[in-house]
Amino acid sequence: MSASKENPANPTTQRAFQKVWFLKLNDPETQRALWLRFTTLSSRNGFNQSSETWAVFFQRSDGQDVKKIAVKNTYGIQDFSQKDQDEVQIGTCKLLPQGTQGKIESKGNSIEWDLKFVAGRECSFQVIPKFLSETRLVKNSIFTPYEELYFSGITRINGEVFQWHEAPGMLGKFEGPNKGHSWIWGQCNTFVDKDGKPAQFLFEGMSVRTKLGPLVSPFLSSFYFNYKGENFYFNTLRDFIRIRSKSTLNEWEFRAEREDLSFRGVVKAEHKDFAGLTFEDTNGSYLYCSNSKLAEMKIFVYRRGKLEATFTASGTAAFEIVSRDKNPYVPLLV
Repeated sequence: MSASKENPANPTTQRAFQKVWFLKLNDPETQRALWLRFTTLSSRNGFNQSSETWAVFFQRSDGQDVKKIAVKNTYGIQDFSQKDQDEVQIGTCKLLPQGTQGKIESKGNSIEWDLKFVAGRECSFQVIPKFLSETRLVKNSIFTPYEELYFSGITRINGEVFQWHEAPGMLGKFEGPNKGHSWIWGQCNTFVDKDGKPAQFLFEGMSVRTKLGPLVSPFLSSFYFNYKGENFYFNTLRDFIRIRSKSTLNEWEFRAEREDLSFRGVVKAEHKDFAGLTFEDTNGSYLYCSNSKLAEMKIFVYRRGKLEATFTASGTAAFEIVSRDKNPYVPLLV
């Protein structure tokens, strides 16, 4: 089919386009986590039209080392089907409105899952601000329709069975003509308060650099907090100017303020706790992802300059750093 007849709803007829659905879930007690990805890619030159299923299993043992197992299967684009926004299938792997199931085998490893999920609080986040989408300067969409899901079921990791019972997790989506130049992302829905009691607090945030012709933008940040049952979104042009964000190869600090409230956070992981992954972009270039689903996070809430609340995630936060350069301290698993 010629480019003039491309159909945006059908990835088999597009050039320079990709879609990604990703899920993650944590078991705070056992320090286990699972990350699943369903992806499609249509390259700019049309040579690569593929779909992929990914799975990464994390488990902290003896309170120290993190075992990481990553698998990926690649299919033709014809092996991808999408019934609606919440029903996707690639090969035998399925994402359904209330669950997901599948099996991936690669490089001597196998991850199989059969999971059901139910929604918790109705919290969602449009990461790319509306004003940027309307300018068409940013053509990608990054959306988290479910910031809080609860997963139950089983996984088999190289034949070993693990049970999950109401494990907290989330579901996010990405689509667009290309990936960003680089980004930092974090998300957590499993915090405790200063007394160590479970806290009804949610966070997701991203700092991203995008390509503008031959130039690369500075980091632009977008944040979401659910605090005391109220949603706080920081993704306006004014927020972009005022948000503070700085990072190293394994730590991210940020600060977002609105009237008398200030959210100040830090998320970090040891280099050895990251899974190293390779992403392909639609122009054939590569990005290198360092991802941990067992990261540490602390967020401090100030009101009128006085500390009002402290929230801690000990080994339950998602933390991702993606760059055009490899992290020399994080071996690539896929």
